[in-house]
Amino acid sequence: MPAAMKLAVLGLTAFLVASPQVSKPVASLSQDEGAPFVKSPLSFADDRACIVHLRAIVNTSPKPAFDAAVGPYRVAAGDVRAHRVRGQAWGHEIEEYRCLEAVLSTRRWTHAMTGVKPFTVDDIANMSFPAG
Repeated sequence: MPAAMKLAVLGLTAFLVASPQVSKPVASLSQDEGAPFVKSPLSFADDRACIVHLRAIVNTSPKPAFDAAVGPYRVAAGDVRAHRVRGQAWGHEIEEYRCLEAVLSTRRWTHAMTGVKPFTVDDIANMSFPAG
C-alpha cells in the first residue's frame, strides 16, 4: 500500500475515533456491522490483567501488518476495548478486542468506504484533532 494511502487510513481512523462530528463512536460502528464477539480461550484473574493484555496488543501491533492500533478505552462501566485496523483499497479490516470485566472477547469485520469521496493527504492537513 502506498505511503500516502497509509497516512490517509491513519488520519481517517483517528478522525473516526476522536471526532466530535461523528455521531457514533467506533464501538457503535462495530455493532452496526453485526459481527458477534467470540470469547477468547485466554483467561484473566481480574479486569486489570485483561486491560494490560489489551495495552500489549496495541503496543505490539506490527507495522506494516496494521495501519493503526488504538486503545484501550472505556466504552461503559466494565467494558474496555481496543482496535487494530488494516487499510484495504476502499475500506478497513478492523479487529476489536473487548474486556468485559475479566473476560476477553474479539470480533473482526470489514468497514467499506463505498460512497465516500477519496480521502487525500490534504484532507489530513485540514483536519483538527482534539488535544490530548
